[in-house]
Amino acid sequence: MNRFLSMLKNGSSDEIPVWFMRQAGRYLKEYNEKKGKRTINEVCMDPGLVAEITYDPVRILGVDAAIIFSDITIPLEALGYKIEFMPGGPRIINGYIKNHDMNGIIYFDEANFNYKIYDAIKIFKDKYKFPLIGFSGGLITVLSYIIAEGPDNNLGMTKKVLLSDENINNYINIVKDMIIKYIKLQIKAGVDAIQIFDSWLGYISPYTYEKYVKEHIEDIISEINVPVIYFSTGTSSIIEKISGLNVDYISVDWRLDMSLARSMVNDKGLQGNLDPYVAAYNLKAALSESSDIIKSAGVENYIFNLGHGVIPDTPVENLKQIVNFVHNFKH
Repeated sequence: MNRFLSMLKNGSSDEIPVWFMRQAGRYLKEYNEKKGKRTINEVCMDPGLVAEITYDPVRILGVDAAIIFSDITIPLEALGYKIEFMPGGPRIINGYIKNHDMNGIIYFDEANFNYKIYDAIKIFKDKYKFPLIGFSGGLITVLSYIIAEGPDNNLGMTKKVLLSDENINNYINIVKDMIIKYIKLQIKAGVDAIQIFDSWLGYISPYTYEKYVKEHIEDIISEINVPVIYFSTGTSSIIEKISGLNVDYISVDWRLDMSLARSMVNDKGLQGNLDPYVAAYNLKAALSESSDIIKSAGVENYIFNLGHGVIPDTPVENLKQIVNFVHNFKH
């Protein structure tokens, strides 16, 4: 059985499974050649191309799972949000600042969704017959893009609105509904697991998490009927709270020692957490750190990954060597 699927099903595998967040991206010449001058949203409208780009890291690196190529803001277009995909990240033209009253904003409906992610997943599964991870942005992360109309440094504006706008639940409910429906669409198409990327969750306090966020995350997870990996960054202070969620694996960033993480996640699986900059800039250090990480995490209920996404100037050979090292790690 595939290492990744074995780990999801049994909590163990003969060899440690490994994949990388953002493994289909600008560090690969194949990706740049196939993308050409198209924007990410233009690429995502071509399901056959999405399937190819999704599979390339499997073929080139030897990873044990693919993750469907997309962007966490793309489903917002089905709500009526207008997005510009800029080099520095997506910008939402009619978000909270300019459209506080949500004029023209509707609940997610697949009929309004122009991106053929369902078709891309079907093509991938039919053609490659390989484990595929679907994904969505997490509640706070997606909400922050709407409120700040782009990246929100330290979640300053998002927290201001979350804590002071009495109409914030209108935004929360429409985002929560979108995430649930978008995930279900991917599950229906055949993904083997879902990863939720709540990249900015660590900018809120444990108290804000408990009072304003936790219940809504639980609502989302309760609707998912395949294995769930929950990823966040900067959440060392609330990892015990996150471990209370009904997820299968908790993916942690590079800031947290994996032995400490293991002691804090109860019976949940762990994923992570090699620093992507170490992976990019010093292969010897990356292999040494990978060894330390695996020894700290243990080989049961464990998936090797980075602590965040692959950075663009990462040498392909570095990642290939890391994959080989993890697969051949002696327990």
